[in-house]
Amino acid sequence: MKWLMWFYPGLKVKRWMALSFLGLILTGTSISLFFDGEFFGYLENSLRQLSRAYDHGAMAGLGAFIFAIGLFLHIYGFMAMVRSIFEVLAPERDARLVEVLYRRRSLERGPKIVVIGGGTGLSVLLRGLKEFTSNLTAIVTVSDDGGSSGRLRDELGMVAPGDIRNCLVALADTESDMDRVLNYRFAQGDGLIGHNLGNLLLAGAAQTAGGFEKAVDLMSRILAVRGRVLPSTLHNVTLCAERLDGLHLRGETAITADGQGVRRVYLDPPDCAPLPQTLQAIQEADAIILGPGSLFTSVIPNLLVGGIVQALRKTAAPKIYVCNVMTQPGETDGFTASRHVAAIHRHCGGNLVDSIIVNTEPASKALLRKYEEKGQKPVVIDSKYLEKQGCKVVRARLINKENFVRHDPARLAQAIMAVVIGERERQNRVGLVDRLLYRRKMARSPQHHPWQNRVEG
Repeated sequence: MKWLMWFYPGLKVKRWMALSFLGLILTGTSISLFFDGEFFGYLENSLRQLSRAYDHGAMAGLGAFIFAIGLFLHIYGFMAMVRSIFEVLAPERDARLVEVLYRRRSLERGPKIVVIGGGTGLSVLLRGLKEFTSNLTAIVTVSDDGGSSGRLRDELGMVAPGDIRNCLVALADTESDMDRVLNYRFAQGDGLIGHNLGNLLLAGAAQTAGGFEKAVDLMSRILAVRGRVLPSTLHNVTLCAERLDGLHLRGETAITADGQGVRRVYLDPPDCAPLPQTLQAIQEADAIILGPGSLFTSVIPNLLVGGIVQALRKTAAPKIYVCNVMTQPGETDGFTASRHVAAIHRHCGGNLVDSIIVNTEPASKALLRKYEEKGQKPVVIDSKYLEKQGCKVVRARLINKENFVRHDPARLAQAIMAVVIGERERQNRVGLVDRLLYRRKMARSPQHHPWQNRVEG
């Protein structure tokens, strides 16, 4: 029964219903006083005469019945008034008002999570996490120099908008509609061929709003995103890499295409600074998530921005790395899970990751053969070496095996939330209402199975 949702905890509606009901009682009392008690006095005398004809039990039942009718009419009128306003403000909404209100309120009570990364992996993760909390901050790499993003960087001197656009779409309240529009790529038109509509909108907004940061804020409001998206830096940086043989490469596209192995990556210029909002979000976070995504071109570049690693070391929030399911040709060939973590620590100047989430569900042989043809293999989980690095290992069945071996948004989000909520419970920072809301979300998820996740370490 949908109307019962009005009485769920955390909606912040019951208190106003009670206050309104109290106001009605006080209003009636004041009117009675104004008429020297005759307003309610006449009704009281009539009820006394009626009570002489019936016993006390019948009168008590009649009183309860009248009270129930009055309370029902009050609540129904209150809800009808709010619903009428809602239909005018958002007539296109298909969901019931109480469902929208419940979802928004429950998301507002969710933990503060900072996600650091880029590429497809980050947008996949955000699609899952936005169903559990709207207190999300995505810190996104801006070093892409290929395709539409690269052309806009060269012509306008702006930071790469592609990964920012993907995250905005992933967090949008109406994701399916925005996905088709903002990811549209022009196939014809002089100067438009190859450009992405979302990238062009961000570029135009940056010109009119007075900067890329303001353009992202503007697009976030237009799309009604659940959370916020921040570029890791506003400097027009170039990602560089040192190969295993000592040769240096310049540009993300060159690094990805080279395929000769990466020893380390670095930014040019190296003294780029993060946004103040980025450092504040890290300081206030309940959890920090690194990845998933390309290790050397999506995850680590964010950590090279000045001040971010220092902020991560200061925060008490757990740092959780989501390990890739498959290796990446030319970058992480032969990498085990511990080598992924070791690469992060090497670029950060010491241990940083507290927990690592790894996939335990095997992919089909047919899918694996397709990936092996491209030089990709499943990442081996070497728990012993991970424990030596001080990492707790969270094992979960995470992949979507329909056409690709990649993380499933719902499963990955559930694994992360289990770790985050578990850590908050150990610190006695989860209230009764928050615990009830979290369990309800997990129970309603079609992917949820209690036996899926297990922590080692």
